[in-house]
Amino acid sequence: MTDERLEQILKQALAPEIEDSEIQIWRKVGKYKMNMKKLVAGGLVACAALSLVVVGVNSNVFAPRDNTKIEGTADAKKSENKNLFVITAHAAELPEGVNSGDVVEISSVNAGYGSSDYLEGRFSIAGQNIQKVKISTDKCNVYSAVTVAEGDADYEKAQNGENDKDNERYELVIDVSSEDGGKTEVTKSHYDHLVNQGNTYEGEYNEKMSFGMAIPKELWSTNEDLKAAAWEEIDQIKGAILTIEVIFADGNVETHHYKLDTGKIFVPVDENGFCHYDQLTRFLTPEEEASETAFVYGYLMEKID
Repeated sequence: MTDERLEQILKQALAPEIEDSEIQIWRKVGKYKMNMKKLVAGGLVACAALSLVVVGVNSNVFAPRDNTKIEGTADAKKSENKNLFVITAHAAELPEGVNSGDVVEISSVNAGYGSSDYLEGRFSIAGQNIQKVKISTDKCNVYSAVTVAEGDADYEKAQNGENDKDNERYELVIDVSSEDGGKTEVTKSHYDHLVNQGNTYEGEYNEKMSFGMAIPKELWSTNEDLKAAAWEEIDQIKGAILTIEVIFADGNVETHHYKLDTGKIFVPVDENGFCHYDQLTRFLTPEEEASETAFVYGYLMEKID
């Protein structure tokens, strides 16, 4: 993508007079598939949280993001010091009134890159007394993602685009916020360190780590309609069973199974026009599908035991 074309796309996407209910631009370059969406809801209220994602070295793509804080994490709420884990959008956030193993929500946080290699939906594991985590799937693969910020040990490695293995890469994410009146401002940047773990991840608990699903190259769609192709690839994980095992500090083990389903996921939009891609909990209703309701095509998890 040339600089001139990128500038044209950015100007078009940020223009407040645009009234399209959904703009989708898809581009496939080798193993990368990237997208740009402008989702609106409630009388064409434009999503105000935006970001620019730099893919690799020379490619750029504009994509909507949630308004989630990237820097730092808050301490999990600990009303009781008991063994507990839940599936949520952010590992540092431990909701109240949930049972261990519950699914709270997932997020869509890497909308600018890797729709085939690294699906946009991510989930984290939050809890108390967690020591180790094991995640396995019976369809496709699992990937891990860790934010790398300035000052982290591998920040320079991320800047240089160095990879130790063929199944990992660093993506630079430049976050942009949209203020009232259409003014945009670059607020911060970070790298995402992505590692395709195959069908099983196992390791020490890291509250800064999130997980998602990855589609093997042999299952990529050949559909010439790139939007349809992307949805077909996401549908490859429909019906997949995830097994999540947590080992707590006292040696106790808790295991649950989760079934994945795919479709149009409802995206909450607040009074300021922010699309909350970090609060994905349900699919669109038939009535919402027939209206201009903000959505992202992806997957949700259901606890089955």
